[in-house]
Amino acid sequence: MRKIYLDNIRWCTIILVVFFHVFFFFNNIGVTAIFEGLSEYNQGDGMTFAGVYQYAVYPWFMTLLFVVAGVAAYHTLQHKAAKQFIAGRRNKLLVPSTLGVLVFGFIPGSIVAGASAGAKLQAAPGFVKYIVYTLSGIGAQWFSQMLFVISLLLLLVRKVVLAVQKEERKSIQKESSVYVLLVVMFFLLWGASKLLNTPVVESYRFGIYTVAFLLGYYVFSQDIVIEVLKKWRFVSTLTAVVSGVYFIYRAYGIYYGHSSLLSTWYANLFTYCMILAIFGMFAAYGDKKNAVTEWLGKISFPVYILHIPVILIALSLLQKSDLSVGAQYVIVAFAAYLLTPLAALLIEKIPVVRYLILGIRH
Repeated sequence: MRKIYLDNIRWCTIILVVFFHVFFFFNNIGVTAIFEGLSEYNQGDGMTFAGVYQYAVYPWFMTLLFVVAGVAAYHTLQHKAAKQFIAGRRNKLLVPSTLGVLVFGFIPGSIVAGASAGAKLQAAPGFVKYIVYTLSGIGAQWFSQMLFVISLLLLLVRKVVLAVQKEERKSIQKESSVYVLLVVMFFLLWGASKLLNTPVVESYRFGIYTVAFLLGYYVFSQDIVIEVLKKWRFVSTLTAVVSGVYFIYRAYGIYYGHSSLLSTWYANLFTYCMILAIFGMFAAYGDKKNAVTEWLGKISFPVYILHIPVILIALSLLQKSDLSVGAQYVIVAFAAYLLTPLAALLIEKIPVVRYLILGIRH
């Protein structure tokens, strides 16, 4: 039986991701802004709405998506063979994040590289610029790349688990066991956040995202766990708010993407409490659908893939104007939310292109 609340968590989170990237390319807190427009942030400059929003969502929203992907993988593998499962992941995740990036990634990549490297890159040979543009054009596809690799790892883990205990997943029988697991899972996530973090491109956090996916598969997919989270949803929500305020207070001024910050206990407490709160709230109130939410669920992944190129094209056009940063925020937000779905609908109608970019065969 399909868990509707998982679809609703997914598309709601992607809406937050899109809004995050509206501010991302102007971010000047702890790093040099890719697109100039804000003077360099210094301690004591005060907080801004854009800055607070970025700190409020960045620690947890991608970890949440990996937990959701793990739960979805469990339910998929209950009625599909491993070969079917990985074939679906190949089409949806691997093809767009490799072939699609190789063919089309240079377009958004040239905008990012041009804004950050400027004239220095123009003197480089063509093949060097293509490589730089392509790597810069991966954008949000790092998620697809990681999810495919972790999905392969899952099949190996399943084989080992089946060989050891003769069943795919131990069912949790007692509510008291859930409470013990909830404590243990925090320390697992916190510990994993310190492992296998790639340098330079810090979005590839293999440790915490792999553990988050496996916890989704083996723990959050169990009904008794969800019932406990529903029961304590208001407590977990209050704890998430308090831990989030503390994280923002403690971290503001440090670049929110640094693995050294994201591996602290307070960053992981905030992340973990948000995951518990969102699962509890959506399981209680978001396990229903209508025509609008169904459409949003269907369009959410194409929007996730395409929103960064749309934002970058809008930003590159706006750089020629004298508009204030605030006005640019508004225009980019409208472009992201209105033009990205239209771009997705258009690409879905073009054979070959839709497969390379969105992983859609028919």
